[in-house]
Amino acid sequence: MGRIVHGNRNFGYAPINVDEQGNYSFGEVTMLSGMVSSSMEVEQEDTSIYADDKTYCMIKGAKARSIEVNLRYIPSDYAQYLGFKLNENGMLTDTGNFPNHCLFFESEEEDCDTGESTVTLHYLYNVKGGEPSKETATDEEEVEAQEITINYNAMDSAFVVDDDGEFVQYGYITRTDENATTYDTFKQAVLLPTTEISM
Repeated sequence: MGRIVHGNRNFGYAPINVDEQGNYSFGEVTMLSGMVSSSMEVEQEDTSIYADDKTYCMIKGAKARSIEVNLRYIPSDYAQYLGFKLNENGMLTDTGNFPNHCLFFESEEEDCDTGESTVTLHYLYNVKGGEPSKETATDEEEVEAQEITINYNAMDSAFVVDDDGEFVQYGYITRTDENATTYDTFKQAVLLPTTEISM
């Protein structure tokens, strides 16, 4: 049985807030239209410890996860997470300040034999974005819409943990009949590894 993963949609983000007592939480979820593509990479170095003329032990280093997202448009509210400040008159100016935040998006998975499709929600709970890169060109007979590329670096969250109490950097969940009621709330609130599933 073959399966393929394709498409991306429902790109969104949520700010990371901290109250006066130092407690962290996610703020309001905001959806952004116009996601074209994404590419996620993980780097993890191995350290070999040698003894007795052989590899005695292999130790895995920390994971460094990055993601590149291509969008058609960035609204001014989100530009504030990518190094810009929104001034009172509507002008955006470069500040070099990149607030950490959570981002998420969906991909689709299809069974090649049955045609059955499922969707999977991908979360990066603590990312820092970079200043967008973009290209423009003069319009000719055919208009070519620009793509805006944003590179993010992910880190372990300081307050999102899994069932074992381990801090989380990335997680994903596939929509099923059993978890659909909870899954479908992702546009209103960030789903956590410890979120209880409502039947």
